[in-house]
Amino acid sequence: MKIISRYLVICLAILCWGCSAEMVRDGSFNLNPNEYQNASGTLKGSDNQCLQTAITGTFATKDAQTGAAYIIANVNVLVPGKYAISTDKQNGVTFAASGQFTATGIQQIKLLPIGVFEQAIITNYTLTFGNTSCPLSINVVEGTGTGNPGTGNPGTGNPGTGNPGTSAGSFNLTINGKTYNALVATFDIDTDGGVVSIIGAGVNTSTQDGYVLELSLPLTNNTVAVQTYKSTDYGPRCAFAISGAANGNVLYQTQSANGAVTTYQVTAFSATQLNITVSGQTVAADGSKVNISGTISAVPLR
Repeated sequence: MKIISRYLVICLAILCWGCSAEMVRDGSFNLNPNEYQNASGTLKGSDNQCLQTAITGTFATKDAQTGAAYIIANVNVLVPGKYAISTDKQNGVTFAASGQFTATGIQQIKLLPIGVFEQAIITNYTLTFGNTSCPLSINVVEGTGTGNPGTGNPGTGNPGTGNPGTSAGSFNLTINGKTYNALVATFDIDTDGGVVSIIGAGVNTSTQDGYVLELSLPLTNNTVAVQTYKSTDYGPRCAFAISGAANGNVLYQTQSANGAVTTYQVTAFSATQLNITVSGQTVAADGSKVNISGTISAVPLR
C-alpha cells in the first residue's frame, strides 16, 4: 500500500509540475509558451559560417517600397519566441523583419525594405541577430521615379514619394518626446491564450539600433473587438513594451500593476488589418512615467 501511495504522489507531482509550466500569470492556461519570451539564435551554422540569404525582386532608386522585393534570410533558432531582426541603414534603406519563431533549428524570415534607395549602386549591409552579424549585398538599379501608389492607409499614391501603404504594417509612436516608427508590424490571434499579439520592428535612424515593439490585447469571443482597452483592466493580457532588439533591454513598458495607464483604442479590425490608437502614459527603464501617443497599423503574421 505504501508503494502505491508513493507512486501516486510522484505521478501527481509530475502532473502538477506540467500544469504549472503551462500557466500564465493570470491563472489561465497558455498553450503557446513562446508568446511571452524573446527568441534567441544565430545567423551562422554549425560551421560558424553565415547562413545563406536570397533576394526576391528588383530594388530600384526613387521608387517607394511595396513589399514586392525583399530578402529571405535563414536563422538558426536556439530558443523560440518573439523576434525582431534588422540591418543597418545604407543608401537610404533599412531591412527589417519581426514575428515569432515557434520552433528551433533553421527558420526563414522575410526582410522588408524601409525607405527609398538614393543611388543605383551595389549596397552592402550588415544583418544582426543576437550576438552575430553577417554581411549581405544587393544591387540597386536606376528607378523610374513613378513609385507604386499602394492601396492601404497611409498611402498617398504620390509618384515616387508615396508611402506604399500597409503591406508590412506600420507604427508611429511618440514616447517621452522621442519618435519610434517603422513599416513592419504584424498581429497574431491566439484563441487558446485569449489574446491578440502585435509585434513590430524598427530602427533608430540616429543610432542605427534596432528595437522591438510588443503589445497584447484580450480577445472578445475569440476575436478583436473595436473598443477601448485600458492597461489596468485586463491583467497580463493587456501589456505593452519596447525593447532593444540586440540586447532585449526594456526601454518602456506598461503592465497592469506598474502604475501607468495606457489606453489602446482599436479603431478597425479585419482579417487583413488591425488599427490601434495609443495614448496615456508608460513607464521608462528608470521607473518614471512618461507620455505615449501614436498609432499602430498591423497586418496578419504570415
